[in-house]
Amino acid sequence: MSFQIFPNWFKKLGLGVFIVSTIFTAGDPFMDGFKGVEEGTHHYFKDFLGQTIYYILNILPTVGLLVYMLSKEKIEDDYLKLLRLSTYQLTVIITLLISFGLYVLSPQIKFSLDMALSLFMLLFLVVFHFKKNQDL
Repeated sequence: MSFQIFPNWFKKLGLGVFIVSTIFTAGDPFMDGFKGVEEGTHHYFKDFLGQTIYYILNILPTVGLLVYMLSKEKIEDDYLKLLRLSTYQLTVIITLLISFGLYVLSPQIKFSLDMALSLFMLLFLVVFHFKKNQDL
């Protein structure tokens, strides 16, 4: 699979965007839990940044992971392309099994699109990391 459109240094950029935007978007629920109040009661970052910027920040973790996934490795060869393809296949199967299992166990669980995409991308990165280190 040769669909890596970004050079290697974009991995750092994607990881940085993911970490910074995750801190901001996870800050409000964390502070609610830290203060022991009902979730969604306080909006520290949303009030500080504004509604539009906060909405964009909710999208940025997914974009950061996507940039990281589409970036080349330092040494990109046919073996890593094959490894990436097999990882995609395994990740799709695992994600489908997880979502099906959660639906069977509790149909009341509601998944948003960003949760499903983030789960898929994080799972892909973890599986790819372990497969790459196992085979090298």
